[in-house]
Amino acid sequence: MTDPEINSEHSSYYILNREYFSECYDESANTSTSLSTYRLALFLIITASALFAVESEPYIAWFVLCLSGVELLSIRYKRSWWIARQMLSRAAGTKVNIRVDDQGIFTESRNLQQSMFWNDISEIKCTPKGFVICHEGNTRYLSKSGLDDQTLCLLSNKETPLG
Repeated sequence: MTDPEINSEHSSYYILNREYFSECYDESANTSTSLSTYRLALFLIITASALFAVESEPYIAWFVLCLSGVELLSIRYKRSWWIARQMLSRAAGTKVNIRVDDQGIFTESRNLQQSMFWNDISEIKCTPKGFVICHEGNTRYLSKSGLDDQTLCLLSNKETPLG
């Protein structure tokens, strides 16, 4: 497979709406539910049980038990909560312009301009609907929808092989 022409510039855009945020969460979030996911909730339940057992102030024990319930709900509704927070942010509904060229990936909206240079990108993982880009310790998601074939080919060629 030949490399696409790197010296050219590829531009596209997407709208930050519920569909985009849902895709972003589904493709890039860590959704594993292991015992470590429930560690804080279990700790709070054990602490509340200990407070009930030593017959300390019952309000404190009930408060800690309620905190464990809130923690369990936050685990169960993590996706919905994350999407709702994004929809309430000032970025929701804005148009994001994306440009991919020989220097890197550049995004621009009315609130934010971001540059991800190829040298600073540590990993690119291809998912069925987009790309997860690890850049300077942060993780970004880039949807395939709206990207032209040359841009998709360029990003696929830059994808980090799984070791």
